[in-house]
Amino acid sequence: MNQPLISLITVCYQAEALIKETLASAVKQTYKNIELVIIDGGSTDQTVAIAQTFKPYIGELISEPDLGIYDAMNKGIRAAKGEWIYFLNAGDAFYNEHVLTSIFTKDLTGIDFIYGKMQTVNEPTGINYIGGHKVVAKDFYFKYPICHQTTFTRKSAFGYMPFYNHNLRIMADNNWQMHFFSKFEDKTLFVDEIIAFYDIQGASYHKRMKGYREFLSYAYKFLPLSVYVINVLLYPLIWLKVKIIRTFQHQPWFKAYRQRKFKGKLANV
Repeated sequence: MNQPLISLITVCYQAEALIKETLASAVKQTYKNIELVIIDGGSTDQTVAIAQTFKPYIGELISEPDLGIYDAMNKGIRAAKGEWIYFLNAGDAFYNEHVLTSIFTKDLTGIDFIYGKMQTVNEPTGINYIGGHKVVAKDFYFKYPICHQTTFTRKSAFGYMPFYNHNLRIMADNNWQMHFFSKFEDKTLFVDEIIAFYDIQGASYHKRMKGYREFLSYAYKFLPLSVYVINVLLYPLIWLKVKIIRTFQHQPWFKAYRQRKFKGKLANV
């Protein structure tokens, strides 16, 4: 059976506390036809030195200033030699060591984008859960339905799709996904498996409203006008929702609410 080369791209900066665990998660995979592509933003700590201890697995290691995470990700795509690309950034980890074997023993003919499930960690309420489901283009109308940590992209897709828009600071992956599903939904595959742990305390969580403003800056290109207008009108309600969550997330009653909300999807972390 064909076992394509998988490029595991790690974007990092000043990540000496995280990089070893992240790269170890990659090389522990039972699927061995992988390369590590490490794109460092010019760290002055021990990030690069630690990364170099994984030299036998490294296809490319670049350490230089960049224009932000999506610029670094684009560098990783260009440097990758694999047929498939996965972003395993500093602090990320695969759910278990069999993830790649499970996915890349499937028939992927005609598929250029794969996505699955994730398990949250560091949820402020302590109520971690499993998320992810099969998506269609309309699922992007009012939410961000695909966690980037669960996605694999055939490198050739970046031959007919644009690279990530590095002018966006938080939502370039969602922008790319909306574009892809609007034109090439038939080239996507959902796998009903947990792919990775998702640290819910990342940038998109702490900058939720900035992310929503970025979403509005490009969503009009892909949404029906009426749907886009509704999203604009929802802005104050989203702001209020975020305010409530941040104010009450440590209260027992709010934790109980989250437990009910994710009943049947709760994770054991």
